[in-house]
Amino acid sequence: MNSLATKRESMTDTPPPGFQETGFTIEPMAAKVGSYKLDMFGFLSPGWSGRLAAGLAEHRVSIIRGTAEKINASSWRSHFELKTATFAGSPQGLDFLQLANTEPHHKAAGIELLAFTMEPAGRHDGSLFIEVKGVDRLGFLGDLLDYFSMRCLFPVKMSVDTLGDTAIDRFWLRGVGGSVPSDAITDSIKGSLEQLLVARS
Repeated sequence: MNSLATKRESMTDTPPPGFQETGFTIEPMAAKVGSYKLDMFGFLSPGWSGRLAAGLAEHRVSIIRGTAEKINASSWRSHFELKTATFAGSPQGLDFLQLANTEPHHKAAGIELLAFTMEPAGRHDGSLFIEVKGVDRLGFLGDLLDYFSMRCLFPVKMSVDTLGDTAIDRFWLRGVGGSVPSDAITDSIKGSLEQLLVARS
């Protein structure tokens, strides 16, 4: 597979005519062994980022850093740096659109947070802002996004980074159909996140 080639594939949730074409590019990063640059764009169905992260983890591939943002009612643009685990194969043969559209088959592991901050939707154009610092591991991002989705919260924008063994992730979350999270949901998710806090030894 040509590392610079763009692959396009029809999705289960077919976008209306005229929406941006969906695809991705994947290429190795010359200065970083085992690292790859992944760009995804176009129509991506709700919850795609969590499914992608979980699917990559099943292939022993981590999202080290990157951003994703919903640019209109149905289209996304995203840029990620991927890192393969030791002895894992190249991710260049993976179908990233299929991963983003397929529910993973793994059981989520425990999420350990070192700290988190929240800001109400009124400060972020209707999106609940959450920044977390967590104990990084393979599958951390996918499990965290799944944790949000189980509470009917989905990112419209996200920024993820890794510093050593600490994940530093920021999310702008909306409810189902892009709805503004209520005060009750905000209070509930705050209480839930507090239960995930651990003391680092």
